[in-house]
Amino acid sequence: MNGQSFPSTEKSGERRIAHLDMDAFYASVELLRRPDLRGVPVIVGGGRNSGQGANYRGRGVVTTASYEARVFGVKSGMPLMRALSLCPDAVRLPTDFDEYRRISRLFKLAIAQIAPVIEDRGIDEVYVDLTAVPGVEVEGGAAVAREIKHEVFAATSLTCSIGIAPNKLLAKISSELAKPDGITVVEIADVPARIWPLPVKRINGIGPKATARLAQLAVHTVGELAAAGRNVRSDLRGVDACSRLRPRRASDRHVATRVVAQPRDDL
Repeated sequence: MNGQSFPSTEKSGERRIAHLDMDAFYASVELLRRPDLRGVPVIVGGGRNSGQGANYRGRGVVTTASYEARVFGVKSGMPLMRALSLCPDAVRLPTDFDEYRRISRLFKLAIAQIAPVIEDRGIDEVYVDLTAVPGVEVEGGAAVAREIKHEVFAATSLTCSIGIAPNKLLAKISSELAKPDGITVVEIADVPARIWPLPVKRINGIGPKATARLAQLAVHTVGELAAAGRNVRSDLRGVDACSRLRPRRASDRHVATRVVAQPRDDL
């Protein structure tokens, strides 16, 4: 029923929210079709007839890159010519969004078999409410996360990383802490040691410009931002709002519709 927030657990009063992020999604989908490229730097982006490797000439950008390419500094959104100058031996593959959407639907349907309350956040990521899922109390939800990862792999042959925390903001940060193919559980008591030391750019919504502005205020870490005055945080659009967003509970029919809907391509 639309408008209803994720429920809290009856015993602890804490919700268990997971953020699931597919590992190097576009590149991983391409490697299913080109297993001979496993272990090779792969960059996905551009059209089919734009040149290869260091010979590439064009204005396209990197959609994603394999982890082997990322060690050279290749990042999503980077101009392809720049990326291929950093990693001239990389194999460039054109994007195929029809296939990415097909695989996206498969992994979301696999998740829904275990935890049906899902918020679709893009072609390669979702938030999942684990609060009422049987077995969530085991290892802080890690046991359920392993089950989800197993089902996702069975449906797609792809790996994912999962972060579990009491809210979406922490869950998203947590999913990045053990990539690729990891599970991270963060409790409120863990935040000072595990989250505060992280750079502020780890917070969803804080990009390069906001990071630079915060650096001018001597705010470099998540902990320093948390300790800063409300006027500093509220000046950065979206930062405080991130922790207030709540996925909505829906009927099973509505969730299934959301799961198979075409996800956005900009994440």
